[in-house]
Amino acid sequence: MAASFSYPTAPGDPFVEFMRRSAQIKDEKLAAAIPREYFEPRPWRGLLGFAVSWALYLGAIVAMAFSPHWLLWIPLLVVAGLGGWGLHCIAHDCGHGSFSRSRRFNVAIGHIALLPLIYPFHAWRHVHNMHHAHTNNLELDTDWKPLPAAMYDRMPWWDKFVYHATRTWAFWGGTINYWRVSGFRPSFFPKREMRRDVRRSIWFVLAASALYFPPLVYFTGVKGLLLYFVGPWLATHAWFSATTLMHHSAADVPFLTSEHWTKNAGRLLLTTDYRYPRWLLFLTHNISVHTAHHVAPPIPFYNLPKAQEALKRAYPGMVRERDLKLSHLWTIIRRLHFYDTESGFYTDFSRGQVPPTADGGRERRAEPLRAAS
Repeated sequence: MAASFSYPTAPGDPFVEFMRRSAQIKDEKLAAAIPREYFEPRPWRGLLGFAVSWALYLGAIVAMAFSPHWLLWIPLLVVAGLGGWGLHCIAHDCGHGSFSRSRRFNVAIGHIALLPLIYPFHAWRHVHNMHHAHTNNLELDTDWKPLPAAMYDRMPWWDKFVYHATRTWAFWGGTINYWRVSGFRPSFFPKREMRRDVRRSIWFVLAASALYFPPLVYFTGVKGLLLYFVGPWLATHAWFSATTLMHHSAADVPFLTSEHWTKNAGRLLLTTDYRYPRWLLFLTHNISVHTAHHVAPPIPFYNLPKAQEALKRAYPGMVRERDLKLSHLWTIIRRLHFYDTESGFYTDFSRGQVPPTADGGRERRAEPLRAAS
């Protein structure tokens, strides 16, 4: 989108209320609300999470190899995907420098943790940092930003197909598309040092693939390649896509043009956190405690719940939290498709406005934007 566009053209009460709250925190030092000791990494704790996720990932693959019936492959693929997603969450800390104080150690662990996705670490790191720098900026964010319907109409048919699919039935492939676009393209990145980093990560991934895939195919055949790598790879991306889509898509949370966007709004007001069961929180390394992470990315994952509580005390009513329900994901893929240039929120593929309410329901009465506390 061109920066000269001025959207929304007809903002209603929910958008006005959002901008009021955004103005309240515009000049706040948000991270100052979090005690400094929460920023201190404990590498042994990170390594424990790293080991747990590898054990889950590899354990599920070994279990598939010895499974007495193919029907057991389905739940085991879900478990393998959860392990792979957990490894991505460890790489996430490495990319933000919160795994340890050693940059070399962070880079080494990050490269290893992303091997189940065959994702070059620095390519992911740099594109993810773009997301952090511009969260929910309609023009600059790299993650899940909705297009205006008029822009969609002008796209080539293949781009239309990919956009439509990854916003609906193939939402699980959204992060595969990001991987395809930026993972192996150093030219995607604007700075020379970024492109140098990405090339190094690509060479690492290619070398690891050359060592792993030929023996895998030789000993297990094409079936083994599909079952022991492709299946877990797809399952990991499904966890990846669903989690990030839910964090950054909600009927009552706008994407903002640069005219309205501020750094503090991107950090505190534009993420939806989900309350996970304790076991899922443990296996995903607190990835759902996402607002505190956006406010202060250097905080290690195991300190995020305490940091979140500090933010909630300092900014009551500003942190959005919801119970985890599949119905929320269903609402997103069923209705939240285009950026609505009138209201600043969403329309669906039929071009019908989605009310900016917590559930995105079809009721027509506009309600003020509220954040769960």
